[in-house]
Order: sequence, then C-alpha cells, then structure tokens
Amino acid sequence: MRGVIRNFGKHKRTAFTVSAVSAALLYGAVAGFTVDQPARAALDWIALPQVDFTLARPQFADIDDDMVEVASADILHDVLDETGYALRQIRRGDSRVPRLLVESLPDDFDEQMVVEARKQTFIRTVLPLILKANEEVRLERRQLIDLEEHILSGRDLSEEDQIWLDRLADKYDAAPGDFVALLRRVDTVSPTLALAQAIEESGWGRSRFARDGNALYGQRAWSEGTGFVPEERADGERFEVRAFDNLLDSVRSYVVNLNRHYAYEDYRVTRAQMRARDTQLNAHELAQTLVSYSERREAYVDALRGLISTNRLDDFEVAQLSTEPFDLDAIASR
Repeated sequence: MRGVIRNFGKHKRTAFTVSAVSAALLYGAVAGFTVDQPARAALDWIALPQVDFTLARPQFADIDDDMVEVASADILHDVLDETGYALRQIRRGDSRVPRLLVESLPDDFDEQMVVEARKQTFIRTVLPLILKANEEVRLERRQLIDLEEHILSGRDLSEEDQIWLDRLADKYDAAPGDFVALLRRVDTVSPTLALAQAIEESGWGRSRFARDGNALYGQRAWSEGTGFVPEERADGERFEVRAFDNLLDSVRSYVVNLNRHYAYEDYRVTRAQMRARDTQLNAHELAQTLVSYSERREAYVDALRGLISTNRLDDFEVAQLSTEPFDLDAIASR
C-alpha cells in the first residue's frame, strides 16, 4: 500500500499520507442540534463542548489505542479492507469490530464515490468510534459502582477516589453523592441510534462540518470562535457548529450530551427502563425521546427511524470492539 507512516508524539497518531489529494467541494448543510429557547441559554448547554473527556482514560483504559489519519477516500477504503473488516460478518455476530480509530474524514470524502461504497465506508469508520466512546463510559460506570459499594460497606473514600468522583459528577452534571442520578447518566448509548444520528447530521460524512471540523453530530456552541458559522444561520442567531480535534472527541461529546443535558432526560429514563427489563436497547423507541434534538422535531425522529430500517443499523446494536489493538505496522507495510 502506498503511504508513509508518521509519528505524532505522545498521542501516537499514525498517518497514511499520499500526494495530490483532490480539492473537496464544500457543503453548507446545517446540522440540527437545538432545543427550546431556555435550554439554549443554559450554562451547561454552552459549556458542554469543554467537558474534559480524559477523566477516566489514563487510569482505566485497558488498551492504548492509536488513531489513524487517512489522507484520501481511496486510502481509507483500502485500510478498511486490509483489516478484513466486513460489515456482513459484524451483522451476523461472527467477528468483532477492529479497533481502527480514524482521526478525521479525508478531504475528498464527498467526491465521486458510489453511494453504497460511501455508506459502507462511513459506517465502518464511525462504528468503532462509537464503541470506543461506549467502552470508556462503561469503564467509568464500573468504577462508579465500585465506589458506591465501597461507601455502602461503611468505608470512607480515599482522597484520590473522592477527587475522581467529584470530577465525574461535574462531567455529568450530578451531585457526587447521588449515585442513583449518576448511574442513570453514566451509561452507554445505543450504537444503532448513534450511527443513525451521525448519518443524518453529517449527510453520510459529506457535510463541511464533518470533514473540516470533525463534527459528526452538529453540536451547537454559543461561544464565538469555537466552530463554523452555518451559511443558513438566521439573522440575530449567534450559535456556531462546534469543531473538534478529531472524530472520536465529537462522538465523546455526543455521548456526554445525551447523558447530561436535561433536554434528554426522557432518553435516559427510557434507557434505564430497558435496562431494568434486561432487554436490548430499542433504537426505534429511543429515537422518539430525541424530538428536541432538531428543530424538525417529529420529522427528525421519522428520518432517524427510516435510516435505521433502510440500512439495518439495528444489526450493530450488540456489536463489540476487538480485544486486540489495531496493528498499524502490519497495515502500513502492505
């Protein structure tokens, strides 16, 4: 495979680079991420993109995952194929999803690609990111349960554990001692619904927000200079579409938002009820709780359900990440 591997310092990011990358067309589609006016003014809505995602990773992450930067759509497709990453096997539950964490979508992702090829490439790119973000939340939840059991046994928390708990509570906007509220918030999201929303918000990765700002979910911010100004923004509006350092941070922010913001309390309650019934998360049912995610409201929910059904996204609800690190050197040497 053509390409040069470059080391990006302490983050160990590996890049596949090729020359003569085609210039990309810019799309001005506005990704809807709104709630009613009171929510827009809420401090936690404005501050959400600044949440510290590194809270639990240094202490609890089991695998030190690298990130891969791919310079063109062709290279991205080749890398995905080289891993043996086939969606049909994932759908059947015959294999796990490789830990291939793509840094950013290539600039030419929206150019001349066969529709089905773009769909397959986009799903294969985003699914590992969603599962990785869920893995991090699962590790936080495991630690949270351990601390609750520690307290219930009559023991005091160490200073280190108390600091971690305080930071976790701040991240999810809950009281440190309210384990009921915390456990409702510190929980994984539906991969099916997360895929559907990434598709809807980014136009299968073609929007300029996704390609230039790693913004898969169109999350809005009201602090000037934090992202992109949508071309269709109405006069008098001040919001921007939040930009992120990489695609994984966009997914992390989306997960925290669903788990933290009061506009999605119905999502969390419905998810908790499904957990109590010990059933698989139902993305079609959960989609109805996200009516406030877009100004389109019910039409937005219908669009998500249509994407789930048409593309059989619910096949990925129980998909699992590989337990082995992604072998960057093996791919680069081919």
